[in-house]
Amino acid sequence: MKVAALLIADPEGPDPCRLVHGAPLLRHAVAGLLASGCADRLVVAVPKSALGDCEVIIRAVPGAGSRCRVLACGADRAESARLALDAAGESADVVLVHDVARPFVPPATVRAVAEAVLAGAEAIVPVLPVTDTVKLVSGGVIESTSDRDRLRVVQTPVGYRPDVLGKVCARGSDPLSDLPGSVRTVAGHPTALRLTTAFDVAVAEALLEEQG
Repeated sequence: MKVAALLIADPEGPDPCRLVHGAPLLRHAVAGLLASGCADRLVVAVPKSALGDCEVIIRAVPGAGSRCRVLACGADRAESARLALDAAGESADVVLVHDVARPFVPPATVRAVAEAVLAGAEAIVPVLPVTDTVKLVSGGVIESTSDRDRLRVVQTPVGYRPDVLGKVCARGSDPLSDLPGSVRTVAGHPTALRLTTAFDVAVAEALLEEQG
């Protein structure tokens, strides 16, 4: 199995060089993908303004070496994913698309996504059940209650068969959010939350401290 991982830093998202839990966000994300043991090569798309700093961060990650290439991201995640896919080449059996803002995805989750694609799935996404009560609201008025038994919180990495991801990128869609109808699911993990606010960071660090 040959697996290529595309790690995308959203231009509008958190700074990949931001320190979280003692190290840059980007370092955690790269190290987590490599720790899965299934990523043969890694393409990282980061904001052009942070390109030099990100290259230094990645070079310091044990095992990154020649497996990792860094490039400037596009105007949005869809373009960034397309650029990263082009840079990854065409020899992979599985392509993982991951969000830098989710740096604490356990290696076991990464492997589960890759293995599900290798087993025949066209696309795979890790998910968690929704535990809150969800209401449908219109004009400030509650109209109905959604059946949360059928709702899931979507995480990353999203695993793709290369030809399926190619079609997603060709139509200009974001492969992290505009998922194809054929996507299936595997179990996500609580530490894989997206770090966009100071509260998110505090929650992630508390979870990691509890586990450690």
